[in-house]
Amino acid sequence: RSVGRKMLQESYLSAQRDLSESPPGVKSNDVVMKVDDTLFEEATIYSLGHDAMANIASFLHPQETHSFLTTPLSKTWLQTFTAPQELWKILCTSKPFYAMLPSGRESGDGGSTSSYPLCNDLQMRHLFGRYRLLYASFVRCMKYLNRLQDDALNGRQPSVTLQSNPSDIYPFNNNVSLKAYFAKARRIVRSHRNGGTGNEIESQESLTSASSNDKKRKRSANGGSGPRLGNSMVTNRLLRPTAAGEVDNVNLPWSCAIYSVVNWMVAFQDVEGIQIMCLKTLPYLLEDEQQRTTAQRAGLTDNVLRAMVLFPDSIELHTVAFHTLVLLARPLGGNEGMLFHTAMVNTRGIFNNGSTNSKNGIVIMLDSMRRFAQDEILQAMSCWSLVNVALTPLQKSILVKLGGLTVTANAMLQHPYNAEVQFRALFALINLVIPTEPRGPEETEQMREIEREIFLQLGEAGETTEREMLDASVGQITNLVVVSMKNFCSSEAIINRACLVLHNLSLNEAYHGTLLWTPNCYQMLEWCIGNYPHDHVLQQSAGGTLQRLNATLSSNEELRVRFTHSIRAQQQHSLELARQEAVYLQEQHLEQQQQQNVNSS
Repeated sequence: RSVGRKMLQESYLSAQRDLSESPPGVKSNDVVMKVDDTLFEEATIYSLGHDAMANIASFLHPQETHSFLTTPLSKTWLQTFTAPQELWKILCTSKPFYAMLPSGRESGDGGSTSSYPLCNDLQMRHLFGRYRLLYASFVRCMKYLNRLQDDALNGRQPSVTLQSNPSDIYPFNNNVSLKAYFAKARRIVRSHRNGGTGNEIESQESLTSASSNDKKRKRSANGGSGPRLGNSMVTNRLLRPTAAGEVDNVNLPWSCAIYSVVNWMVAFQDVEGIQIMCLKTLPYLLEDEQQRTTAQRAGLTDNVLRAMVLFPDSIELHTVAFHTLVLLARPLGGNEGMLFHTAMVNTRGIFNNGSTNSKNGIVIMLDSMRRFAQDEILQAMSCWSLVNVALTPLQKSILVKLGGLTVTANAMLQHPYNAEVQFRALFALINLVIPTEPRGPEETEQMREIEREIFLQLGEAGETTEREMLDASVGQITNLVVVSMKNFCSSEAIINRACLVLHNLSLNEAYHGTLLWTPNCYQMLEWCIGNYPHDHVLQQSAGGTLQRLNATLSSNEELRVRFTHSIRAQQQHSLELARQEAVYLQEQHLEQQQQQNVNSS
């Protein structure tokens, strides 16, 4: 820095000497402008304000920013940038975290970050400050999530993120069994209830130490004459910070990483950036069915829906949330799917009991689709989630009654040339337009009572029948399906799904008239059969639809005559359009020839 200053000063003095000489045309008595020497005083980085430093740090990764500001370069550096809490607060509320921190009087020392889990050591809080500890927690979460993603992409078992403080390392590598870990946790809780003592570090060491007597203690605990203890709340729902304000189990290994992600989401539920990071990581875990089962048991669906409610204007968050719901809604073996099903249809399953802002999960999804109708990526992902959500009869019924058909059709209408949106929307309509099968005698009275309660909570929407909603949308849906078949006639996947939608509509004889009067619907079905002979699913669906329509035509002579006139009118209209297009092309060709003749002459 000093060398640069000297070079600049020498350059200025040289220019000043050149100006002091009397060049031709300049009088010797002209006054040369003088510059104050104070301009050459050293301007250090410490003169930057907190806002300027925050802007500089925005070009760095949050982990680099944390290391950059906490590196003890000098005492002045620590006093200027490391110690002040205002800079850390700006970093917490800016990209990529966007933490929702109180302002004004609410941001006092008493409760500025009371909603976030911080270190319960008052001496540590006083030494480092609230916002620095909060930013360090954000960085710690990012390290853990990035490690999960990186290990998943490279096909290796993720391990625990390394931390700078050895006393904070949780060596869960020796404890891959979640049941074994929580068994140790229960023994520690039991010892504390019996008057045991020990600090937090001793508890962590006892949880993670690989002692050879673990199995013996487990057998003695299970086989003793004392009362048998059930699963603790720690094993059932790891969702809430402790009474001391901390959140535990946020650095678990791959086998139970879902619990850590859920805990991060709950601990920082007001931090948009952390929610997005967690939601982006979850698909890597939820591809595994065991992880998906664990996620449903841990209440992940509630947390995803809660994030969509707390951040209603974040398109990125809603898009990744729909991706997570796609995987959560995948069918599981046995009755595990009911765990997701309950969270989606129960209006009290999103917020804590007693909340006045409870919403139905499907309402949240459909509301997001309506508000972000112009975003094609979100529409494609949301339609994909509806595919799996509609697999459950009750969820499908609620979807239809709350307007699922309308929002799906609107997605196709808003993005007619986006193949991904059309494919996902058609896939969703396959399940939504199929007639609901009547409930069998195996349905329990408890399930009927739950269904009645849910529809009662829906109000007027619960009184509307699926048939009424489908009757109001069948015309628009049929027309959109035919338009999609025309626009993507070369895509076998889209044509396949479109034929399945028309097939399911044809199962209801009342909709045969709509299918027959929709322009080019009958002709497109015939065209599909002739152009995709090797797609057996398409051949069966399109062929079955045509058979049903032909049966309806053969049984009603008046309808058959009207349909024949309709086909002729459509053919004449198509010929007229083709003629107009040919005339237009011919006129364009003549204009080009005339223009070329003018240019050549």
